[in-house]
Amino acid sequence: MRLAIAGIAAGLTVLGCAVAHAGPLTPDYAQAPNGVGYGHVRTLTPAWSPVQVPRPDITDTPLATTVVAHPFLSPWVHRLIPVPAGTAVELRGAAQVSVPAIADGRELVVNPNGHCVFDGPTAAAGHPTATALPAVHVDTPGFQLVIEPTVRR
Repeated sequence: MRLAIAGIAAGLTVLGCAVAHAGPLTPDYAQAPNGVGYGHVRTLTPAWSPVQVPRPDITDTPLATTVVAHPFLSPWVHRLIPVPAGTAVELRGAAQVSVPAIADGRELVVNPNGHCVFDGPTAAAGHPTATALPAVHVDTPGFQLVIEPTVRR
């Protein structure tokens, strides 16, 4: 239970806040876990920050400004998450927040996506026995959240 609570809390921390549109929200399945591919040079946050934020992608259209970010937990935070030996917990998630009619009449959409793998001692990366746990979904008019946990043993 403690592991599940720690995993969900970490997933929520990774995701931050974000926006609602038609259709179900899904994580960015192409995102590598734990900030792989993002060096500290490319992050907007200092190394001591618990959440590292690489430069987001910002798209402007006549109707909206959309900010897509791929934040990740700092390595020192990953080391704090207790995971049993021989086990790994993978969390993928996304959030969306929509702020309608900002000053210029356009919608502001913020969409952070997260993907973390927490390895316990002697856990083998890509271990063959993966169990998908029930996904967490929140869907309201201005906010959507999805977290998809998987346990590997």
